Amino acid sequence: MSNKNVNVRKSQEITFCLLAGILMFMAMMVAGRAEAGVALGATRVIYPAGQKQVQLAVTNNDENSTYLIQSWVENADGVKDGRFIVTPPLFAMKGKRENTLRILDATNNQLPQDRESLFWMN
Repeated sequence: MSNKNVNVRKSQEITFCLLAGILMFMAMMVAGRAEAGVALGATRVIYPAGQKQVQLAVTNNDENSTYLIQSWVENADGVKDGRFIVTPPLFAMKGKRENTLRILDATNNQLPQDRESLFWMN
């Protein structure tokens, strides 16, 4: 192989390594950005029978962004369900703040008592 071919090959390898490094850096920047935003204080909420309400913390981890938060409850089929009321249903959340959602039982304890019921918090 001639010196010219060797130099071209090395140049291509260096270019490839630089591009790969830039792409990895950009991917890390995007991944780091995905950590910011709104987070819930729990992954599930258990509503004990007979209790009037339960609470769920919502946190805005991004100090520079304000988010409009809308919350509601759906049944197991993914249909909006009025058996639970979430308050506040809509609010603006400024950066680095925490708010509490209150989930109220609108059925007056009329859910089945012999089994658990599944609902989705949105």
